[in-house]
Amino acid sequence: MASRAAWPRSSGWRGHRAEADRVQLPSRRFPARDEDMNKTMPMVVMLLAMSLAACSQPPLVEALDRGDVASALALIEAGADINARNRADDPVLAVAIRKGYLDVAERLLQKGADVNAKGDLGVTPLMLAVSEGHARLAREILAHGARVDDVDRMGNTALLIMPMRDDPELIRLLLDAGAEVDHQNENGLTPLMVAAYLGHNGIVRLLLDHGADVNHQALDGHTALMRAARQGRLETVRLLLAEGADADARNKDGETAMTWARKQGHAEVMAMLRGGGDRHP
Repeated sequence: MASRAAWPRSSGWRGHRAEADRVQLPSRRFPARDEDMNKTMPMVVMLLAMSLAACSQPPLVEALDRGDVASALALIEAGADINARNRADDPVLAVAIRKGYLDVAERLLQKGADVNAKGDLGVTPLMLAVSEGHARLAREILAHGARVDDVDRMGNTALLIMPMRDDPELIRLLLDAGAEVDHQNENGLTPLMVAAYLGHNGIVRLLLDHGADVNHQALDGHTALMRAARQGRLETVRLLLAEGADADARNKDGETAMTWARKQGHAEVMAMLRGGGDRHP
């Protein structure tokens, strides 16, 4: 896999701050009558925006950074810029998804936030949603017009990133939305090669069933079989061989899947590649 494939921030990343540093809505109860509510809300939002105005980021972004979901939702309802960006040039929709604030993300979608807005690394909201395992949100993003095969700066699509999570449901969602099964990133890697390397056999099976090229070679000449053999993924090797993977294919250094299995000491994989094992999963 590409060495720079660690673009997604950890789902545990949070902007923790002291409770006193949070911006809160006034604690008194709002009037029960609609007409009084309509008079009060603009004042509340104005005070909230003023509290955040001293920050170097747009108020909506700052509210999310502080973990103040209630204030973020109030700002959205009051007409805050739903396509605002943080200091790192990530759109607010991406910020909400990364932080796990799905209510905020869904409200941004409903208000018309740009579903194809990319951050500084070219990452899209769809990529973030699937990489974090948010299936329902990914469906909503697609329903709002997300381009399923948009690429980040390394040429990765959501489908190419997705095999890093062993989640066939999300893979199927992307395939059903028309994702290119054999899309290659700038290193020539395909979704099948990523899944085979990780030993995610449910995804390998699904990609093969959707026509993935079992013998595709990346720019360095590696195949999915070589990558699986290198990692000692016996069942993956079995599955790929049963689907016609070429055990004699060579990379640019003249190495085969057997070369890698021998280097790494994977005896069972070596036996499988010699033809001595059962190749039918």
